[in-house]
Amino acid sequence: MKKNHILLIMAFFILTFVSCKKIQPTISNGKSGCDCTNEVSAEFLMEEMTTGNINFARFTDTDTIYSNKNVRFTAAEIGAEYTWYIGTELLTTKSVSRYFSNTLINQTLPISLVVKKKPNSICFPNDDGYDSITKYLTIVEKNIFYDNTISRLEGQYKVKSPLLSDSTIITIDIFYQNSTNQYLNVYNYDGLGSNCINVINGGGIEENYRQLWTFGATGIMAGDYLQGDIHDRLDGKAEINFTTGGYVNGSYIQKLKDWKYKGRKL
Repeated sequence: MKKNHILLIMAFFILTFVSCKKIQPTISNGKSGCDCTNEVSAEFLMEEMTTGNINFARFTDTDTIYSNKNVRFTAAEIGAEYTWYIGTELLTTKSVSRYFSNTLINQTLPISLVVKKKPNSICFPNDDGYDSITKYLTIVEKNIFYDNTISRLEGQYKVKSPLLSDSTIITIDIFYQNSTNQYLNVYNYDGLGSNCINVINGGGIEENYRQLWTFGATGIMAGDYLQGDIHDRLDGKAEINFTTGGYVNGSYIQKLKDWKYKGRKL
């Protein structure tokens, strides 16, 4: 009985303590949601364009371009004041495009952006709302030889695709039969030893310094209607995104397999 009496007294005091304890509210430090914000930044993209018509162009993030090409410069910051310094020009829009002719071959040009914006003083009390960045754009010549083309994208790529059990090596060869007739040869495009030789040419190719697109093999049976892009990225990684076709129940499907290779250029 004495033991039970002691347990009852202890239970009484515990219940009294819990019932009397005040629940303290969580006090905000005023920085909720700061994980989704950043200090004002002048970071921007430099993107080489494949064609002169911006409505149909493809863009590649880069620090080097072929001459006689357009480049689009786009600020990352939204809703700010922008001041671009490109050569002798001063521009004030979020995004600008400029053409770089062959008179600039082998030159490296500074591209500067100044951004001003009201800062988020709660999340970043030391941010003054001002930032500036200078990047450098190099212009090179696209060397064309009938037997060999010096292209940034030519060579071997060690890559892996989810469709393969192991990594493989894909070889890219670009050449011209004459000054305008460009060919793209791809060796081992499916990781199984298949090659696409002398069938992707002409209007089926668009090329930037770091990226090339193909729109399908001219000879469907020879190249499995190979199409996609090869991208030797600015960060040193490489991506090759190919689709190939094939027959299903007697009908030819142009995009039957999607390879999505990732790796590096050797």
